[in-house]
Amino acid sequence: MWPFGRRETAKRSEEKVHKRDHRSAFREATRALEAGRTAEAIEMLAEVVRDDPDNFAARVNLGTAYYSTGEHVAAARQFEAAHELKPDNPKVLLNLAAAKSALGQLDEAIDLLLEALEIDAQLRDCHYNLAIAYWRKGRIPEAMAELEMELALHPDHQAAKAAVERIRAETGINEDGARPQS
Repeated sequence: MWPFGRRETAKRSEEKVHKRDHRSAFREATRALEAGRTAEAIEMLAEVVRDDPDNFAARVNLGTAYYSTGEHVAAARQFEAAHELKPDNPKVLLNLAAAKSALGQLDEAIDLLLEALEIDAQLRDCHYNLAIAYWRKGRIPEAMAELEMELALHPDHQAAKAAVERIRAETGINEDGARPQS
């Protein structure tokens, strides 16, 4: 006969300790990330993700850390994994789109941003990032429309204001959306 109760109890106890260690490591890594100790945060978060691949928050923070160091491929991988865990999270879609955009994958970024907007049409930075992707693709009217939407939702968004001014300066489009007569 096998001691069912003992093994199960010992296993559950070990799992609880392991989960507690992951939570502690995650909190420490998040503090390191917030303090700008990105390399340290990456090392700790990678360990948490390795031990607990379904840890959504660790994947998002690891993706954020990679993105901040310019490791956009690694960032995209983490955001993709987080997206698989929570496909309806618009912030993950926004982050994944940012990584794809940084990799020059603008069509994918646009699709991801449109998907995020279907979930949350007022998500801060989403219209802005979509505008930047459109701008980079040379789709100026769509870029301006998205910037206007971002500013309608978030009038304090300084980067959106600056982008509007830069597009106007580059294209000669005035505030009414028309080019001045020569």
